[in-house]
Amino acid sequence: MQRVMIVDDEYMILKGMTKVVDWTVLGFTIVQTARNGQQALQVAREQAIDLVITDVRMPEMTGIELMQQLQQLPQPPVVLVLSGYQEFDYVKAALRLGAMDYLLKPVSATELTTILTKVKQRLDERQQQQATQHYYVEMQTERLVAGDLTTGQTAQLLTSAGIPTDQHEFTMVCCNVVPAMAPLMAACDAQAQRLYYPAADQLIICFAGTHILLNQFIRQLEADQLITGTAFITVGQRVNQLGRLSESLEQAQTLAELYQFYEEKAPFLSGSARTEWLRQAEIPKVSLDEFKQALALGNQALMTKLVQAIFAELITEHVVPSYARQVAFLILNAISNYQSFSNRAYEDQLNAIDEAPTMAVLETCLTTLIADYEPKQQYVFSQNINRVVDIVAKEYAHDLSLTQVAERLHLNPVYLGQLFKKEVHTSFSKYLNQYRIDQAKSMLARTDESINNIALAIGYTNSGYFYKNFRVICDISPKEYRQQHQRRPV
Repeated sequence: MQRVMIVDDEYMILKGMTKVVDWTVLGFTIVQTARNGQQALQVAREQAIDLVITDVRMPEMTGIELMQQLQQLPQPPVVLVLSGYQEFDYVKAALRLGAMDYLLKPVSATELTTILTKVKQRLDERQQQQATQHYYVEMQTERLVAGDLTTGQTAQLLTSAGIPTDQHEFTMVCCNVVPAMAPLMAACDAQAQRLYYPAADQLIICFAGTHILLNQFIRQLEADQLITGTAFITVGQRVNQLGRLSESLEQAQTLAELYQFYEEKAPFLSGSARTEWLRQAEIPKVSLDEFKQALALGNQALMTKLVQAIFAELITEHVVPSYARQVAFLILNAISNYQSFSNRAYEDQLNAIDEAPTMAVLETCLTTLIADYEPKQQYVFSQNINRVVDIVAKEYAHDLSLTQVAERLHLNPVYLGQLFKKEVHTSFSKYLNQYRIDQAKSMLARTDESINNIALAIGYTNSGYFYKNFRVICDISPKEYRQQHQRRPV
């Protein structure tokens, strides 16, 4: 049903309008009446209204002034105006402002029925367009986070979602165990956070804005009772590159695993521990980028040094114990991607983190784990993932995307992406990017080919993008890498 509000300063007009036609049969329901424009505007700001039928001449605020204010709303309603024979100048002004039509008093049932039929058709078409647009943004947001969009597609998505092109701060937020998605999605739309998509009982939000704004956003969700009962929020680290959204999401989803570990061990859904946990979503997350790089290189001395630096920072910031445990768990999880743990050993590590009485003991848990670090043997992938890895090895220089590979393997791209992440412990786009950079490193060390030609040879059509990715992964420029590693071909 389309929601209608009727506005007129004459009580008999208001009463008569509710009875002149069978609104329900025509697909409408009258949800509100108002005696002046100020009352009507307040209602329209507080609830969704699809159609406003308003008198053009009223005290305090005319119908024309009301229309001007309604146009400022995120979703302006369709407007019909009521007028007498002597008020046609007002009607012309209303039509110039975008009123769909007008009705002369006294309103006839036939005329109103004809106009409402047209209004219903327009509203239905608008809702269909909005639903299509909504689905497009959801689908593309998921691809954006997976790193599966081109530069042009990314720009188009941000424009569609109303995100400024100069926005450089993003944080992945997971609303977990959500009982009803629609109210949560509506809340995101109301706060101009339209980059989100549902996944099982999770709503995954790519929050655009500063951590202060994120703080306010999360508090509002809690205040509106949208995160309550078994629902909870986890937040990843803030990133300033869209290409790193998957890292932030991985952190948020990893923290969801930790929450569920605590919940299974000692439920705290309604206690002070839950409140303390939820407040951690308001604290900027520690970046583990350097630690992960040292981990990938197997540099245990550097890993230990970085853990010590992280805990020195946590102590300086006087963080609460639950947040320090979250950081420790993220470090444990990163190590588990490279070292095999039995289920028992992994749970023992979790318990050690949970039961550590001081920050010093918590830090010792991790430094001991690093001292005993032994990278696991090469993983044997499933048949489908072996095929993906083989495609990358043979065709990394071509335009490759997860969607294209999934189509060739006759698999759902979302399923394939999840399977790849589970087995390889990284996203397809990050794996492809790392593979290309590895090829570039080899070419830089063994050949005199120009850096631009190397970028083209490994699949980068934009040399600037290659330079940026190379520096992010290797922490030096391609030129600096060549100077350090080049061996002349024989």
